[in-house]
Amino acid sequence: MGASSGVGGKGALVAMLLPLAMQWVQRNGGVGALLQRFQQKGYSQQAASWVSTGPNEALEPQAVDDVVGMDELSRLSQQLGVSHEEVSNGMAQILPEVVNHLTPQGHVPDDSDDALGRGMAMLEQLLGSAQRR
Repeated sequence: MGASSGVGGKGALVAMLLPLAMQWVQRNGGVGALLQRFQQKGYSQQAASWVSTGPNEALEPQAVDDVVGMDELSRLSQQLGVSHEEVSNGMAQILPEVVNHLTPQGHVPDDSDDALGRGMAMLEQLLGSAQRR
């Protein structure tokens, strides 16, 4: 049974995947580099919509496969104990939202990577306190 089966499974997978997705963005050069990777792979329109103040265009799991890469997705799926498809689907939900939240004014601010780091620290603190309960 995968993480997306059952009650709340999809939300649980997204919650487990969020810090890993944020770490991946940090390890791969930050928000600007992430956007550039999507643009280079032919997803410029989607990436631009996440930065803009308008609605976010959806991201297909295939785009995640193209941009993140099969090796990284396989590693994440093993780490989380879920299928490759579940990781691709989760990342397709998470990455546009991460970029959207880090670019509220319609452009990538100079401190977007600092904000990503602060968000990671807050998540780690929340997850740590939840595990201690």
